[in-house]
Amino acid sequence: MGIINKTIQNITQHLPSIRKPHAQYITLGTIHHPMTNTSNLQYLYTAQENPVVFRCNKIYKNTALACNFSIDTDTMEQDTLPTKEYLNRLFHQPEGYGTQTTWADMNGLIWDSKDNMGDAFFEVSTDNKHGVLNGFTYIHNESITWSIENECYSLVEHPEVQYEPKEIIHIRDPTNKREDSPWGISKLSRASDYVALFKNAMNYNNDVLLNDGVDPNLIFSFSDSTNIRQAQAELDRLEYDKRGKKRKFLALKGVQVQHTAYSNKDMHYLDLLRFAEDGIIRTYGIPPQLYGKIESGNLGSGSGESQKKDWKLTFDGEKTQVEDAFNNCLKQHGFSERFHYQEMDIVDKMYDAQVAEIEIRNGIRTVDEIRNDRGLDKLHMGWAGYYR
Repeated sequence: MGIINKTIQNITQHLPSIRKPHAQYITLGTIHHPMTNTSNLQYLYTAQENPVVFRCNKIYKNTALACNFSIDTDTMEQDTLPTKEYLNRLFHQPEGYGTQTTWADMNGLIWDSKDNMGDAFFEVSTDNKHGVLNGFTYIHNESITWSIENECYSLVEHPEVQYEPKEIIHIRDPTNKREDSPWGISKLSRASDYVALFKNAMNYNNDVLLNDGVDPNLIFSFSDSTNIRQAQAELDRLEYDKRGKKRKFLALKGVQVQHTAYSNKDMHYLDLLRFAEDGIIRTYGIPPQLYGKIESGNLGSGSGESQKKDWKLTFDGEKTQVEDAFNNCLKQHGFSERFHYQEMDIVDKMYDAQVAEIEIRNGIRTVDEIRNDRGLDKLHMGWAGYYR
């Protein structure tokens, strides 16, 4: 064991063999976040207003807030109460007592930024005198870039500000795409086709419903003797009249008007909206019941308990990325304590009560043992009082 411990102590912080695997492929310079160019940013901010995306984001944030967080230790040593209390206050007031930023604010920024942009960045601040960790400040993705030469994150407008690993928290779902390796995977970018489909379907339906004189069942059929310019002139007259101008006409030259057999319902606009909605929900991994979708359709129709278990599995994986990023920061600053979200409560109380009754009747556990597990006072009845 002594040889192993000595070897571990001599291992360098960075392995030279994998230090710069991409240096020969990428020109030195900086890599900007893929979601921060003008077109992507405009799409991002517009897409976040989509009601389906907004609801999916809200579910992640509300679940995290409902779980709350705890500060514990991952060592065998007894927790030091002052340190735990300090870290609890730090997470509840991440930018200090002089600001309005709360844990709920930071939690919202974590999940909105991580899910929509693909990355959530927080600058780590320390006490000037003792170097003790004393705050987290959110950094917008469009304000940060990656320096290839120095292998560190820096500010776009102030490239001289470069962050060491312990000075920044980076929360992400990593990508295997080489050119985007400094960044994470955006759920919103993966759902972009569904978001665009939803928006286009809504816009088309609104045009049909709100535009006077437009009937999706109405067809104008021009005769063969009518050339394109004449047909366009007749359609321009229709448009001119529709705007309420004084010029009127009695008939269109060389045209027949007929109705088709297709209705708005037959054209499946509602099905298109549902398809787009389902695609966004699937991409975000939200159970249909939690989203509020009664008819789950292609999303699956599992029971409520089954969907809760699926959601717990999904959220447990997502929250681990957040926990690991903060815990890495705490460890680098000398803390043995660890930040973690508390477990999601998905227990069916009726099922739990039935299991407890079976255990009591079969002598597996006592009432007092079960009450103790639930944080209730003991009854001190003894086994005789359990059977009638």
